Amino acid sequence: MSLISYKVIFRGMGKMEESLTLTFNNVISDKYINMTHFITSVKSMSALYENIINIQNIEEVIKMGTNNQQLSFNYYIVILITYKDEKKEGYLIGNTKKLGDLLIGSWPFSQNTIETQSGILLKKLDDIINNFVDIKNISLIYS
Repeated sequence: MSLISYKVIFRGMGKMEESLTLTFNNVISDKYINMTHFITSVKSMSALYENIINIQNIEEVIKMGTNNQQLSFNYYIVILITYKDEKKEGYLIGNTKKLGDLLIGSWPFSQNTIETQSGILLKKLDDIINNFVDIKNISLIYS
């Protein structure tokens, strides 16, 4: 089990002036993933569908715990998905300038680690874009 977690602090919006937080469990991943297709798709779909949200709302990401990995991230992306059966899952992506996007966290903590492998995640995200009618909500939140 990982000793690292990431606390994502979101800016308060509208009537909610307090910041909200969500904590992601560290995912041990060394494969960089290309999120361009998913991000572009969600951005264009968010203009057409109310249940697909695309906002810049991450105030800060705090790394909690210690490890030897000294990666520095330029920006972060949070993907939150709610299925029609109310099951929820989330992913934290960190971007490095030279290497690209890296899956660094998952939510909730009880999530199966096989589902958080980079290749499986990309296939899952493609399936979500292609079958978004099976999804209650998709949120793409970035810093």
